[in-house]
Parts: sequence; structure tokens; C-alpha cells
Amino acid sequence: MAKEKIINFRIDGDLKSKAKKLAEADGRSLSNWITLLIEREVRKARKKN
Repeated sequence: MAKEKIINFRIDGDLKSKAKKLAEADGRSLSNWITLLIEREVRKARKKN
């Protein structure tokens, strides 16, 4: 998948730190990990519809 668009959003610093640790434990960058989570939710929504 081509990386074409940027999404900027604010997040609590503590939550970002925790998410970054989870991403690193999964061998991913934070950006890649968040993208993976969004893709999962989109797939789930498609299955429901």
C-alpha cells in the first residue's frame, strides 16, 4: 500500500508512550502500528456490512 497521506492528531503523552512501546514490541514503528490497527477495524466493519 502506498503511503500517500498524512494525518495529524493530538494524543495524550502517556498514551503515546504506551502505544510506542507496544509498537516496538511488535517490531513496528508507531505510525505502522497505528495503520495496522486502522486496517483491522476497516476489515471488521466491512465484514459486518
